[in-house]
Amino acid sequence: MKGHPWQTCHYYPDGCCPNRTLIDKAYLIPQLLAPSELATIESKCPSCEVCGRNRRKQRRVPRHWTVTIFDERSGQEVQGATLNVSEGGALIEVGGGTGFRVNQEVHLRLCDENGCCASTRAVITRLESARSAVSVRLLSEL
Repeated sequence: MKGHPWQTCHYYPDGCCPNRTLIDKAYLIPQLLAPSELATIESKCPSCEVCGRNRRKQRRVPRHWTVTIFDERSGQEVQGATLNVSEGGALIEVGGGTGFRVNQEVHLRLCDENGCCASTRAVITRLESARSAVSVRLLSEL
């Protein structure tokens, strides 16, 4: 069953999959799937309306961590909080204007609610003035 579209679905584990009954069957008892059911699943997963609203390489997960964004060149330091994170990036809400620019490399320090912190380098990929937020792509794993 390796390589089927439902095996990489970001929404199935959270219970958000609209085809959950069929996918359950595919995972639990795949040998009992009728060829027509397999065809149905393989046609539905790539065109899933849940995935269609969220076409991204990596799934975003809502996490609220305290973040410090630091630019070594200018010495600028901004406090913020993550709105969501993914395997390769994060959306960080910051207060007001930041003075950062797209493609700028920065240093991030992320701390969870328990006080555990991690540091990494990142590149700013987008500035969102409406939400006072910056999107970053992580240059290394946390």
